[in-house]
Amino acid sequence: MSERTSIVTIRLSKRNLQRVETLRTLENVDRSTLIKEFIEDGLRQRTATLYEKGKITAGKGAEILGISLREFLELLEQKCMVVNWDSETLKTQMQQKYGK
Repeated sequence: MSERTSIVTIRLSKRNLQRVETLRTLENVDRSTLIKEFIEDGLRQRTATLYEKGKITAGKGAEILGISLREFLELLEQKCMVVNWDSETLKTQMQQKYGK
């Protein structure tokens, strides 16, 4: 099943467009695919940073990214970020998923 998409227009400086084109050529992908990957990478980084700063819970981070809690925790681990295992929200979510 394909996800419905929307058209969004962005403005890039000539320098940033050159950077995108250089990477696009090196990776042999189309511009649209590369920019979608930039967005996905940026969303993951920003969400992990919000968690690290204590602005969101792990559950909310997983929800924002549309991934499981386990995947979000693995993302934090990959980025060498500390997981707040004492969080009541995390405990509640783990209990709901795996029982007491």
